Amino acid sequence: MAAKKTAKQIKVHRVRKVLHVGIDLVTAPWTGTLVQALPINVENHGPHTDDSTASVLQLYRPEFPPLRERAGPGPMNRMARVMRKYELVITHGDRAFPAAMGHTLFGEALKLPPLVHYYHRVGEVPKGWWTRFRHKLGLARTPLLIVPTEAAARSVTAEWNVPGQRIRILPPVFPRPKGGASIPRLMKRDGEKWLGLRVADAAQFLDQIVSAMIEMDNAWHVVVFGSAEDTSNVRAAFDAKDMVDRLHVTDRFHGPGAVAALFDLALVDGSDGQIPSDMPALMAAGVPVMAVAPKGLEELLPEESRALRLDRASDLASQLEKAAHDDGLLTRSGKANADFAEAHNDPAPHLAALAGVLGLKSLQDR
Repeated sequence: MAAKKTAKQIKVHRVRKVLHVGIDLVTAPWTGTLVQALPINVENHGPHTDDSTASVLQLYRPEFPPLRERAGPGPMNRMARVMRKYELVITHGDRAFPAAMGHTLFGEALKLPPLVHYYHRVGEVPKGWWTRFRHKLGLARTPLLIVPTEAAARSVTAEWNVPGQRIRILPPVFPRPKGGASIPRLMKRDGEKWLGLRVADAAQFLDQIVSAMIEMDNAWHVVVFGSAEDTSNVRAAFDAKDMVDRLHVTDRFHGPGAVAALFDLALVDGSDGQIPSDMPALMAAGVPVMAVAPKGLEELLPEESRALRLDRASDLASQLEKAAHDDGLLTRSGKANADFAEAHNDPAPHLAALAGVLGLKSLQDR
């Protein structure tokens, strides 16, 4: 008699609905990296996301009140009511703080699920009594606050009275490097070296960049990401110094991070205390990054790259010129950046933290 075949058991994971508030692939692309890392049984919902973001991240888009910085109790109550449909709520960055505050104010009454707030600043929290009051109140019952640096954790604890046991220090999930980068209608010729930056950063440091480029080798070219209208002042400044042939402008991407592999050096502005949006992708591609930012950003840089972190008062022109002439520094920094990014591209610590607030070892647990 033929032996009976043993039926193969199929493991079915429980579907978990997660609400993401504040996803922004332009200013904080790592929010998308995190969503993509969540297990397949997680159903992700992201209100206020555009069509492209919703498509790339496979997001449902529920109705949700507008996110306004000074939202009052009424809108926050409506935000909280939307949260009742979910098993976990994740708020991403300052823009989503009103939703986190609504969760604190109405969470107990509405029996809301746990909320995790991602804080994207690297150093001291913003000053001012109103900001301090709102954040002390808004984060008073937040189960978990994830910050990128120890400097941010210290400031959040001291200024907003968030207990240390409710804070986790986790750098953002760095992306994996992408190859085959190209910009339509723009070709990098043999021997050229490209400095990449966004138009907002170019306008911020225009005089210093022009001064540095005058002294830098002619092989160095600047690639600015922005529209023709937004970059007109940059073009005029380069034209005035007869260097317009060393300036390239493109509006096909938001910033150099999208085509990071093309660059030999990048300049980013993090003086507002936020993680510069292009920095993780640039580092993953092995690009040296010069950043104007608070000292706290050094925690997200390898030791070999910390000399390229500048204070707001630093002489950017001389530092940029110096870096451009130091091939050894750029080589060491680029390699160290790639190694650092590779060491921080595993989402496991984030996934464990999110599962932990639900009392689980894994989001795939039943």
